[in-house]
Amino acid sequence: MKRRRLSYLFFGHMASDIYPGMLSPLLPLLLARYDLTMATAGLLVMVLQAFCNLGQPIIGILNDNRPRKSFLWIGLLISAIPFSMILMYNSLTAMIVALAICGIGVSIYHPVAVVAAGIIAKEDDRGGMTMAVFSSGGSFGFMLAPLVIVLIVNYLGEKFMPLVILPAIIMTLVFMTDHKIAVSDSSHTGIGQWFATLRESRRELFILWLVSSFRAIVALNLTSFLPILAIARGASYVTSAYFLSASLLAAMIGMFIGGHLSDKHGRRKIMAITMLISSPLLILFLRTSGPLSIIMLLLGQAALASTIPVNIMLAQRAAPKHASIASSFVMGLPFAVGALLSPFIGAFADQFGIITAMHYIFFTPLLGGVAVFFLRQE
Repeated sequence: MKRRRLSYLFFGHMASDIYPGMLSPLLPLLLARYDLTMATAGLLVMVLQAFCNLGQPIIGILNDNRPRKSFLWIGLLISAIPFSMILMYNSLTAMIVALAICGIGVSIYHPVAVVAAGIIAKEDDRGGMTMAVFSSGGSFGFMLAPLVIVLIVNYLGEKFMPLVILPAIIMTLVFMTDHKIAVSDSSHTGIGQWFATLRESRRELFILWLVSSFRAIVALNLTSFLPILAIARGASYVTSAYFLSASLLAAMIGMFIGGHLSDKHGRRKIMAITMLISSPLLILFLRTSGPLSIIMLLLGQAALASTIPVNIMLAQRAAPKHASIASSFVMGLPFAVGALLSPFIGAFADQFGIITAMHYIFFTPLLGGVAVFFLRQE
């Protein structure tokens, strides 16, 4: 029963994240079609990711006080419908509105699903691995997204883009008919008690938010601009999509490794080590070429992503009575920070080149690694 519930949440996470994951492989195509600058591409990333993440604390508050399992399938449908028509819009404004609506759907799913996964994680002593399984569902969706876009754009034709709604439809039917998934394990609490609990945990949650933000700045912008970066280094459009999928597969594997190692060797230690080594690995990716460069990218992505399940578990332990809102502090808000920087990174890339822009943001995980040492809980 536990494995079945976890598998539903894994595939739901995949279905939720496959839609925002499709924007990155579409950016080179959209830049050419609408004659966009890198700054405008960054704006599209910002709109989508801001709406994906800024709403998560609000949903977390609602779910902590009155659990709503329906948020799981409602979020999937809201994200899937507008994105399935993204290649049909005739203006940049329509595309921005669609991305905003898609982001709202993603923000509805995540805080509720992560609490459901956290409840399962509490049932055994390998909670880090359980949370890694759930977290990797999102990476699996992001990994599949470029392959789906290549299949549609290069082989089937853009008129088949609405078919991408199918994962959301399937998982909606699953969540509507399954009654075993719990989305809250806390009793109803008033808003005053909610603020009191968060005040008690504010130091730990702030540090975890800081660590997650430094990671998200790199993860979000690297994933968003990697196809453009690969093309700038001589790759074809199709190769750039495969390149992105490979890096996201490495990130998914990194989550499993991070979850396993944190269960055995301690969460703070593993999180600090992986944050600190991800920065030099990614910088070496830019400064080398050929197979060595690809290896550095894959290792850097794996190290960076390995902190995700650890971060979520520490946040939920810091505020166990309000796991939804605690999770949103380390899942949603950090990516909103990274998203808000995307237009500025794009503008910097317009001026100095995408490779130079990536050099600067690859130093930020070092700051996150240092921040880990200020955490009190293990």
